Amino acid sequence: MDSESLKETSKRKKVYKIIMIVIVSVIIVPLTIISVVYFNNKTFKNKVNNALGKTPGALGDYFRNYPTETERIDKKTYLANYYLNLDTNIAADKIYIIKKNDEELYVDIIKIMNSITSSKTEDIVGKVRNIELRKDLLFSIYDEVQKEKENEILAEASRLDKQDLLITIKEVEKRYEGEMDYINNLSKILYFMREDKTAEILYYIDPRIKDQVLGSFDPKKSSNVEAAILKKTIEENKLEDLAKLYEAKPVDIAIKEIGNTEGYSINQLAKVYKNLSILKSAEILSKINDENFTEELFSAIRREEELNKDEISIAPEISRSIEFVSEYQQKITDLVAVYEKMGPDKVAKIVEKMMVNDKTVTSLEIDANPIYEISDRLIIVDVLTRMKNQTLSKVLNYMEADKASQITQLLAKPNTNN
Repeated sequence: MDSESLKETSKRKKVYKIIMIVIVSVIIVPLTIISVVYFNNKTFKNKVNNALGKTPGALGDYFRNYPTETERIDKKTYLANYYLNLDTNIAADKIYIIKKNDEELYVDIIKIMNSITSSKTEDIVGKVRNIELRKDLLFSIYDEVQKEKENEILAEASRLDKQDLLITIKEVEKRYEGEMDYINNLSKILYFMREDKTAEILYYIDPRIKDQVLGSFDPKKSSNVEAAILKKTIEENKLEDLAKLYEAKPVDIAIKEIGNTEGYSINQLAKVYKNLSILKSAEILSKINDENFTEELFSAIRREEELNKDEISIAPEISRSIEFVSEYQQKITDLVAVYEKMGPDKVAKIVEKMMVNDKTVTSLEIDANPIYEISDRLIIVDVLTRMKNQTLSKVLNYMEADKASQITQLLAKPNTNN
């Protein structure tokens, strides 16, 4: 590049530099200063807005509709007077809303109010502060109360979880009748308990309470509890069916299987015996030499009756039947001992005489209904059943063939009571 070109390039750079200096000095610096003044000097800002409002087009429309500072002051002054003319409590409520949403506007209005009447303004400002404190305290107290209630519900759920089922049901039903709003708390309490315990309570409790509680649960919780109730129902039905099986089984087999707690819990056995006939229960229990087992069983039966709200208890009837059956069985044992010592020919004559008498000589009655009738024929068959085979054989030899055959058939017939 020659010297002329270098000079030309240098000259152009100087020109550009001068232009940039002019632009900064004449345009950018003044605009910056104007902007600072515009946003910090209200008078200047109003004049600029008025001037720009005279320009045509959208720009002019915007600034023509832009509130002037005078207009803003007028509106604030109007509001200040409006609030001062209100009751101080009402004014405080309204101004509190302004303070909550626009702190700057609140300060401006209070300044104007204070310039009009400082005493009333001071009173209103004091009430606004009280509202702020009260609002904060209200929410704080509310949250604290809610937390306390939640803890009370959880503590009650834990208590009922550990409490005996029968006691819980009685307590709940009593409170439900005596306390109008208890059902709401009860639903919350049962919600936080173990689902199996909740289901057990609802299984036995008054159906009205059950329906209300389940209706207050969310769908998932309600479904889970109802499933647990169904499971409980199935278990109860199985025990009822089990009772029907043992009703037909020989006593000796029943004693081995339901005469102890090896196969079933005492509460399960209570449900089985509760569904047996009174006589069958008595025949089984009369041959069990375990007073503790019998006492625990009766206690469990009475508890089950209370849970089911049975009007009549079978436990006393079973107890009375046990005495009757035990006394009868003891007399049979005594007769066997007597007949074993007698001559077989004399025993044969007694047997033939008693076999023809099928009339009731004594009976066990429950509620005026005979449940166990004893005749001469039944007595002698029970005696012969317990005699030694050798003695029985000799007795039969002294009897007529048809009568001996009849007795043999009776002795061979399955007897579920033995």
